[in-house]
Amino acid sequence: MKSIIYSLFIVASLFTACKGKSGSGDAQSTPAGTANMIFDAAKSGDYSKLKALCNASVEQDTDSKKICEVPDGDEKLKNNFKEYFSKGKIVGEATVEGDDAKINILFGPDGTTSETFNMKKKDGKWYLTSF
Repeated sequence: MKSIIYSLFIVASLFTACKGKSGSGDAQSTPAGTANMIFDAAKSGDYSKLKALCNASVEQDTDSKKICEVPDGDEKLKNNFKEYFSKGKIVGEATVEGDDAKINILFGPDGTTSETFNMKKKDGKWYLTSF
């Protein structure tokens, strides 16, 4: 009987773990999720997901494009990105009007510089357009 209960526990744990991982692909479904992708990449040093923030059909300013270049960038670019965004956080709620959103953040080396991420929704995902 114990082996059946143990087996059910393992199956339930695996199901829950797999279910949690599938939701991680939806980070860009909200403006906050998109902003947190940036902060999480800076904190973890895993820059691979930053390329997903660029979409050729969404116009971006130079700073936003630079974030998309971090995964392929040199160490200086990666270090600057980490320095400025690893202490970043969202302040308040996003303001959404149709396919446009604004979300206030704090970032910078000490995490106290105010800025606004401007985003555009395209095909169900939010993309950084300027800040």
